[in-house]
Amino acid sequence: MMGMKRVLLLGASGQLGNLVKNTVPVSMHLKALSRADLDLTDRLAVSQAVQEYAPAVIINTAAYTQVDKAEAEEKQAFEINATAVEHLAATVSLDTRIIHLSTDFVFSEHQKQPYKPDAAPLPVSVYGRSKLAGESALLAADNVHSIILRTSWLYSAMGRNFVTTMIGLLNTREELVVVNDQFGSPTSAVGLANVIWRFVMEDTANGVYHWSDQGVITWYDFAREIQSQGLELGILDREIPIKPVPTSGYPTPAARRPFYSALDSSATEAVLGIRTTPWQEPLRKVLEKLKETQ
Repeated sequence: MMGMKRVLLLGASGQLGNLVKNTVPVSMHLKALSRADLDLTDRLAVSQAVQEYAPAVIINTAAYTQVDKAEAEEKQAFEINATAVEHLAATVSLDTRIIHLSTDFVFSEHQKQPYKPDAAPLPVSVYGRSKLAGESALLAADNVHSIILRTSWLYSAMGRNFVTTMIGLLNTREELVVVNDQFGSPTSAVGLANVIWRFVMEDTANGVYHWSDQGVITWYDFAREIQSQGLELGILDREIPIKPVPTSGYPTPAARRPFYSALDSSATEAVLGIRTTPWQEPLRKVLEKLKETQ
C-alpha cells in the first residue's frame, strides 16, 4: 500500500457506489462502507471511521433518494442528506478532501438552458431541499476542501432505475405513457464513476461541478430510445406504443419534479480535460451490459 492514495467510499452498496467500487484505479487503496457498515447519522461512528482509516479522500455517494417518500419522511431525508454531511465535514482533517454527490433536483424550471454550477438553486421537493442543505453544510465547513458533484437521471445495468424499469415494462405491457414536459440529461453511472476517480486524482479541483451525458431530452424521448436500441440488440422482441403525456395528465406523484433541470458539464470538462458524449452512446453500452445478463 506504500504510496497509494487512501480513499474512503460511503454508500458502497448503492447503484453508483457499487460502480465506484468496481472501477477503483490501481493507484488507490479503497475502503468501501455501506449503510450496514456505518450509520452516517451517528456522528461518533462517522468520526471513528474517518480517524481509523485516515483517508486522503472521502467519496460520499450515500443518500436518501426516494423522492416521493421523502415528502412524508422529511426528517429522515434531512438526517441522511444534510445532517450526516455536516457530521462528515466536522470529522475530517485539513488534509482530507470530500467528493460529495448531489443532484439536479436542487433546481426547478426557471431556466431553459443547462444550469451552470453557479446558477441559483431553487428546489421544489423535500428531496431537493435536503440535498441542497447537504451542499450548504459542506461549503460552510472551513476545514474541508470539497467537491460537490451534481448529476442527473442516473442509470446503469444494475438495480432499479429508469432504464431497467423501462425494459421490464416494455417487455410486459401493451402500451406505455411517459411524461413529455420534464427536461433533463441522462447520466450513465459508469461514466460518472470514472469522473469521480478523475476528481480524486485532480488534487487542485474544489467547489461545485456538474456531470451528465450530452443532450437535453424528456423522459418520453428517453423511453423511445430505450425501446429502439432494445429492439436492435434483441433485448426486446416486440414494439409497443409509447404515448407522450404532460405531467398534468400523469398520475400525480407525492413530490414535484423539476420541469427543466439539465446540467452544464463544461466546467468539469475543462478541469479534467475530458468531454461528454451524446447520451445515446452510454445508453447503448448499458443495454449491451443488460443483454449479457439475460
